[in-house]
This record gives sequence, structure tokens and C-alpha cells, in this order.
Amino acid sequence: MRRSLSLPLAFLAVAVLALAVFLLLSRGGRPAPRAAAKPAPSLAEAKSHPSGPDKSGGPASSLAIKPSARTARRTPGEPARAAIIMDDLGNSLEPLRELCALGRRITASVLPFAAETRPSVEAAKACGLEVMLHLPLESLTPPPRTPAGTISSGMSRDEVRGRVLACLEQTPGCRGVNNHAGSKATEDAALMPAILEVLRDKGLYFVDSRTTSATVAYETARGLGVPAAERNVFLDGVLDDEAIKGRIEELFRVARDTGRAVGICHPKAETLAALRKHLGLAEAYGVTLVFASEIVE
Repeated sequence: MRRSLSLPLAFLAVAVLALAVFLLLSRGGRPAPRAAAKPAPSLAEAKSHPSGPDKSGGPASSLAIKPSARTARRTPGEPARAAIIMDDLGNSLEPLRELCALGRRITASVLPFAAETRPSVEAAKACGLEVMLHLPLESLTPPPRTPAGTISSGMSRDEVRGRVLACLEQTPGCRGVNNHAGSKATEDAALMPAILEVLRDKGLYFVDSRTTSATVAYETARGLGVPAAERNVFLDGVLDDEAIKGRIEELFRVARDTGRAVGICHPKAETLAALRKHLGLAEAYGVTLVFASEIVE
């Protein structure tokens, strides 16, 4: 009886093995496809200070979002100009004193409603620096503390206008505005016109800090007739002398090649020391340092 059952079982085992080989060959020997990997978050989604350019109080990352590709070549005879903007001023007067001591045309971008906002504005003007309002705008990643005066998506036009005007009152005599953080706000095609129309009415310029690659701020400003520029280089994403020197040189190369460039930095001791040591490289690159108002178009 056992011998009579063993023969069918042997045939069954051979049949199963043959079926397995057939299925494997019919698929070309390829393994089953893996589930699609989730895409890595965009830099705009991933950034938060101090590791990213959409800042809430610290330096921008070395992974800072690249500027747009609007890089026309400099025409023969056109001067090469670079504007450096120091953001986040207004919390202390000491960085302003050091900035003034550099004796260079650097634009001071001052936060509204900070501990030393008004004294910082007055000190900057007294030593001949140009003053900007560093306007707080909403980020994709909420900061630990929302800066006073922050403008957010979903506000009515009247709310936006009132908030912009209140911030401008904090920085009397400012020549222009750039965004503090703002990765969410500067992507908002409904919000940005409400902000920029106030600047147009006041005769102010706008510099897009480009804290997100999806920003519409610069194009919106140009469309509304607001003099505008956009950031090319974050100078101090890495607080190291050689790293900052490399970014300064990158800024000057862009200015030399395209005619104009904008760099943004922050009131850190390492940044101020590097500016003191390396701004003289501008002459080696044939670049003139100018205020932001001299570079907007």
C-alpha cells in the first residue's frame, strides 16, 4: 500500500517543481518590483533653523536653496556690482557697531518689534548704512516662536496692509524690504500682491530672499512695478572662515559674470570676522560693493 502511494506523490512533487521553474522563466528571472519609495521631502519642507535657509533666527544652511536661473551675461562695459544684506538686525546694537566699523556699503535689514529695533535703525543711518525692513512672513515649518508682525496666508488684504504698515513704522526711513523666513508666504500668489502693493505705494524696493525654490515674490514684484532683486548667495550657511570666504568669492564671481549679485548674511561673530578679512576680495574680482537700492531693477 505504501509503495502504491509513493508513485503519485513523486509525480506531484515533480509537477510542482516544473510549475515553479515555468513561472520564474516567464518573468525573465526578475524579482518582484519593490514598492515605490517615498520621495525625499523638498528642501523647502525640510528646512528649519539653524539647518535651513528659511530662518527663524539663525544662519542659513550650506544647502541653501539655489537662486533662479535668471543669469544673463554681463554686457561689455557694464559695471559688476554686488550688494550684501545683513539680516536679523535689531536684537542687539553690538553687531550694528561692528558692521559700521567695516566702512563698507552693506545694507542693514532690521527686524520689527525687536528689543533694539529703533536704536538699530538710527545707528545704521548715523554711520551711513542703508536700512531695510526685514519683514517676517509665514514659513512652511512653523518656528518655535512666531516673530511679532508676521504676515500669514489667509489674512485679508486689509489685515495684510495693516500689518505691513505697522512693521514699516518700526523702521522709519527704510529704503526697501526683504523677507524674514517666508517659505509659505512667498509661494502664495494671492498673498504676495497684497504685500507688494503697499511697497509700491510707498516707493520701496523688494528683495526676495528666496527661502523656497517655489517663490513667486520676485516675479510678482516685477509685474506690479516694484523695483526688485533676488538673493544669489547665502554667505554664512556654515559658520567657518574658509566656508564664508568661499561664498563671498562665489558672490563676486556671479557679480563679475552677470553684472549684479545679492548676498545675504547674518549678525554672527564668525560672519563679521570673515567680512572684515575677505571683503577686500571685491577689488580682485573687479566688483563694486553697493547698497541694495543700487542693484534692484
